[in-house]
Amino acid sequence: MNRRDLLKIIGAGALTAALPARAQSKEPLRFGIQTTIWGAVAIIAEAEKLFDKAGAKVDVVKFGSGAQARDAMIAGHIDIVSIGSPPFLLGVEKAGLVAIGISCYAGGTLSLVASKKSGIKSVADLKGKKIASQLATATDNGFQNKIMPAFGIKKDEYEVVNSKFAEHVSAMASGAVDAFAGVEPFPSIAETEGLGTILTDYSKYDIVPVILATNHKVLASREADLVKFMRGWIMAADIFRKDPKKAASIVGNFFRGRGQKINDDVYRLAMSRMDVSTSYRPELKKYMTDLAQVLVKQKRLGEMPNIDRALDQRILKKIP
Repeated sequence: MNRRDLLKIIGAGALTAALPARAQSKEPLRFGIQTTIWGAVAIIAEAEKLFDKAGAKVDVVKFGSGAQARDAMIAGHIDIVSIGSPPFLLGVEKAGLVAIGISCYAGGTLSLVASKKSGIKSVADLKGKKIASQLATATDNGFQNKIMPAFGIKKDEYEVVNSKFAEHVSAMASGAVDAFAGVEPFPSIAETEGLGTILTDYSKYDIVPVILATNHKVLASREADLVKFMRGWIMAADIFRKDPKKAASIVGNFFRGRGQKINDDVYRLAMSRMDVSTSYRPELKKYMTDLAQVLVKQKRLGEMPNIDRALDQRILKKIP
């Protein structure tokens, strides 16, 4: 091998090594979150600039539901997404989504809420009633496929009104629906405003894992950035757990900035119902397998996904 050939090889190797580093250092990770209480940790991370402190460049993009965020992920508009399990599994099939950790276990943050004017006292009383629910979400899945069957109520024995989470309280207050299947902070808002009664939360019926997901391309090409992202996320989760007053103030300010004039006590109550943990619980694999089987039976999934592959552990293993 002559000197010229050697220099070509060295030069090509240096260029190959430099390109990923340049891409990782300059391009921000676009992170899609839901503007519900499920987005609390991300809201804290953004407000406190914790992704920056962890060395990660992150643009936080807000969506009204996990399904909307998933669709943005499928379209290539975002790189990471925080979504419920049903939209995650659909994204696994449609766009090769892969979990890098858990946002939270949110069973306590989802509730069936009945109007105080309706006379409804229990879930059993929902038979024959109009119930607001945002379709194609983890909230709706738990409501229709777990809680209602647990009370012996079939799908043709109540009417579902498809509406966005943020519209549930007003729909119930106006009498358009008798109840709603909602996510925090909306059940707490209905409760503290004297408009509704929480019939049950989901924790007894559904652990409701909220997934931090990317796709295989981003995982392969930007692993170092994802590790930094996760470190920033964990710093925000620590504030959520260890300083609930500060966390509620940050989240309250965010929602007040979006027109919801609710005091911090409501957000503290709502956030107390969420288990913030980044790790995979031992029962998670079975939960995801059972859910995938339901989605296949409903013909929403074409085939069973590889759950072990979908619940990737390489990023979590790099976090001390």
